[in-house]
Amino acid sequence: MTSSQETTYYQDSTVTISNSRAVLGAKTYAMVNITSVSMGEKPANRTPGIALALIGLAIAACTGSMGGNSAGGGIGIGVVLIIAGIALAAIVKPSYIVRIGSAGGESDALVSNNREYIQKLVSAVNEAIIKRG
Repeated sequence: MTSSQETTYYQDSTVTISNSRAVLGAKTYAMVNITSVSMGEKPANRTPGIALALIGLAIAACTGSMGGNSAGGGIGIGVVLIIAGIALAAIVKPSYIVRIGSAGGESDALVSNNREYIQKLVSAVNEAIIKRG
């Protein structure tokens, strides 16, 4: 009889990767069923920021063309919305994904905005697959 000891390659509060299983958030995968692991990237969604900037541009253009005493307030609001839209579009970051491959296909196991964290998890799962033999 041989006793197999569980070796942990990575562990934190929500993730455990060992030679027998990978617990990624609420999902648990048996290492024997994992055929591949990779890091995916979901581009940042800049649409809300761009839309806000365009609304601000439209408000500024419409109130500026009307003239009059109230035009300054409308232009100011438009400029504030343009700046807010540009800032929103600039601060949005892409998401990174741990993709697990198995006989049943690929699934997105865990998503984070931290690229280094996801890369560390992918490396740990790869190491577990390699050591599994």
